[in-house]
Amino acid sequence: MAVVSIMTILVFAVGIAAEYTMKINRSVQRANAMEQALAVGDATIETLFTNWRAICRITPTAPVTSSSLLGAIPLPMASQFPTLPSATNFAKGGTDYTTSDEYDSTYTISNVKVVAVDATYSSLSSADDPPIPAVGLAQTGTANSTSAVYNYIASADVTLPTLGGQVVAKVRRVFSKQQLSPWNWAIFYVDPLEIHPGPQFTVTGWVHTNSSLFTGHNTLWFADKVTYGSSWSIGFMPGDGQHSETPSNPHWLANSPPDRDEEHQPFGLDAATFNTADSNPNNDGYRELITAPVAGYPDPLSTSRYWNQAGVVIQVDSSNNVTIGQPRPDGTIRVFDSSSTGTDLALYNMFSGAVATNQTIQDNREGANIRLVTLDISKVLNSAGTGYKSSSFNGIVYIYDSSETSSARRGVRLVNGSNIPSGGLTVASANPVYVQGDFNTGGSPPSNASPSDPTTPQVAGYTRAPCSILADAVNILSNSWNDANSFAGTSSRMASNTTVNAAIISGIVPTAAAGGDGSYSGGAENFPRFLENWSNATLTYYGSMVELYQSAQSIGEWGKANVYSPPTRQWYFDTNFKTKPPPGSLMVYSYVKGRWYVL
Repeated sequence: MAVVSIMTILVFAVGIAAEYTMKINRSVQRANAMEQALAVGDATIETLFTNWRAICRITPTAPVTSSSLLGAIPLPMASQFPTLPSATNFAKGGTDYTTSDEYDSTYTISNVKVVAVDATYSSLSSADDPPIPAVGLAQTGTANSTSAVYNYIASADVTLPTLGGQVVAKVRRVFSKQQLSPWNWAIFYVDPLEIHPGPQFTVTGWVHTNSSLFTGHNTLWFADKVTYGSSWSIGFMPGDGQHSETPSNPHWLANSPPDRDEEHQPFGLDAATFNTADSNPNNDGYRELITAPVAGYPDPLSTSRYWNQAGVVIQVDSSNNVTIGQPRPDGTIRVFDSSSTGTDLALYNMFSGAVATNQTIQDNREGANIRLVTLDISKVLNSAGTGYKSSSFNGIVYIYDSSETSSARRGVRLVNGSNIPSGGLTVASANPVYVQGDFNTGGSPPSNASPSDPTTPQVAGYTRAPCSILADAVNILSNSWNDANSFAGTSSRMASNTTVNAAIISGIVPTAAAGGDGSYSGGAENFPRFLENWSNATLTYYGSMVELYQSAQSIGEWGKANVYSPPTRQWYFDTNFKTKPPPGSLMVYSYVKGRWYVL
């Protein structure tokens, strides 16, 4: 009896242990299966993201609808997941444009889809409705000129077998297409960004480069977020022979050093989209933004070119003949003259007296004489100086000298630009632009009299207008600039305190490649170029600096003798651009993965 009792107890104990072990085994297997299902769901979501982004980039200015996504994105295949158990029915796509659950337990992966949603991530009323922006203006069918965020929901339901049943992971993720004006950044580069100031230099807005960031001095202070697309080096760019000192850390916000970020694409296009090897001269790069289109070829950038956006084009030819008119999409001009009528005549009268030609200065960085066409901004204003002479002017002027060659250098000068109407002004040119004197200040601002106070970069009673200047290069000439002195040494070119309130898109001359001549680009601290001795003068600048291309005309390297001495830099990001950008539409697009969750 004792033996039987002991054996019964042992059998009972073994049974309990076996049952407990099986429960543990089933729980572990289910946990492992669920982990694997989540991993498969994440991998499927990654595939959806890659395909969704590629589809969005085809027409970046128009948000993609669910009807354009359903069925267009390929389903995952069993060969992509070799560790999964084989299944006859591997994947099934969703067909409903809403966020409704289309789970099908007979498939390993089901409900595979990306659908457009509204600002609250709720379903839309039709598969053909574009996503409703969470930020920005309502979609009008054309490219918006303000920032916006368009959201989509991606889904993947994964079913895997386990002992005693199945596990299901219903994975969801928000995809966001972000449309931002580049004027939201204090400094935005598509190429490598180098910032190597001498005296302390504080950047008060966002900083981003799609490429690599180089910071090598502790005199650099970042007062806002800093991001890069490739890498960040506390040091100097390979090939830079101008900086031999030991690099030191810049300063940044507490616990917020420069960080990697998604690439932000101007026009929604990346460099791989352009093709300099084909016969089409209209798709060679981001510099197309400031050039006229060439007739007879497709123009993928027609909606972004400032030629196409301009209300007026001013062209100067080799004989200094001036043509004023309206730009055509094929690069020709519909000419205005004194015999024109209506709006055409009003615009002709507005600009014909504001243009002067055949003025020459010496640009010592270029080592060349530059023939200028000068636009006197004060002469396009009404008698009160508060508006333009013609109300039909859209605030965008494209002005250029078409006769520029490597041996016949040309440029555009802006003078008397202290007053700008409240709607703003944009000046674009394929030539270099020289901004002479206070710009968009309402007069001589207090900071000119007292450079220690940069908080008032305009006179009392004047509101800074949204302005931008887009050119091959942008040079700042002070209030003391004299054309005759440009041919003399820097001691004869003494600058005085000057204030410029405008966003700038300009080209750069990049740092030489490793093994080259050791030249330095000049860095962001020299993004606007100088031709005077600013040793005892201050440049107060409120704006946004954007680099999208390399200069094609102003190609003189930085660092030559007898060019300039740097100013005291009081540079600030103009936060007004976040709500009121300059005239013209220019957007950069990024595609990001947002909130992740499991139903």
